[in-house]
Amino acid sequence: MQVATTFSLTLLFLRAPLMQAIGAFPTLINARVAFEKISSLDLAAHREAFGHSALRHNWQALTLEQVSYRYPDEESRPGFAIGPIDLTLKRGEVVFLIGGNGSGKSTLARLLTGLYQPQSGCVRVDGMPLREEDWTRYRQHFSAIYTDLHLFDRLMGPAGESPDPALMEEWLAALGMQSKLDFDGDRITNTNLSQGQRKRLAMLLAVAEQRDLLLLDEWAADQDPQFRRVFYRELLPQLRALGKTLVVISHDDHYFDQADRLLEMRGGQLVELTGEQREAASRDAVARVSG
Repeated sequence: MQVATTFSLTLLFLRAPLMQAIGAFPTLINARVAFEKISSLDLAAHREAFGHSALRHNWQALTLEQVSYRYPDEESRPGFAIGPIDLTLKRGEVVFLIGGNGSGKSTLARLLTGLYQPQSGCVRVDGMPLREEDWTRYRQHFSAIYTDLHLFDRLMGPAGESPDPALMEEWLAALGMQSKLDFDGDRITNTNLSQGQRKRLAMLLAVAEQRDLLLLDEWAADQDPQFRRVFYRELLPQLRALGKTLVVISHDDHYFDQADRLLEMRGGQLVELTGEQREAASRDAVARVSG
């Protein structure tokens, strides 16, 4: 009896580390995926100071010229690719981008904002191609809110200082977040919010930065219908009045009239919808992007 008990206890002690190792396996898998996503981004190298005020200039046109990008090949199939793409954004424009799942919208967004660098083609600012040392400066023009956003808990102005108090009060009201957020100076002490509220907070953080280009990836998808209308009919014009150039990834066909231009990704290729094509998309965007 004593031998059996001792044997059972020995098995229990041996089993415990094994079960702990098995339990940790999903966490390790998630960590690997996260590291792979981070390594896929072309992040800027650490520098002691960036000199924010010197990194921007009064651009008038950003151009993607014959830009292509391909993800690494997988065992069973070649990596997804987009391009070659030609696109020019003019300062002050409101551009909507539509497309089905897997069409390349998010990849184009990352190329446009400088998170990815083209594997062929070039990006030009007012006709001048970006050199390797220009990419950090280029990225400083953008604020972006992606669908898989990460929220920081501190409001920062254009050069890392405290943001404009009047601007923050105005946008807290516009976003309906006055009673939702608590502050300790510039730090937000409660970020445990619904997804729709998290995106509103991300908008507040982006406005505080006062950068001149704002990319919004399905920002309105998690808002209730009433605030979705506020976003398209009121917030977009307010953002434009702040001097921002807007790139809005959206499937909300009822609001395509708010865009100066309507672009669509189809199988890694970019087309601009005009005339009857744009009217057809505005009548039934869901049918177009699901086809």
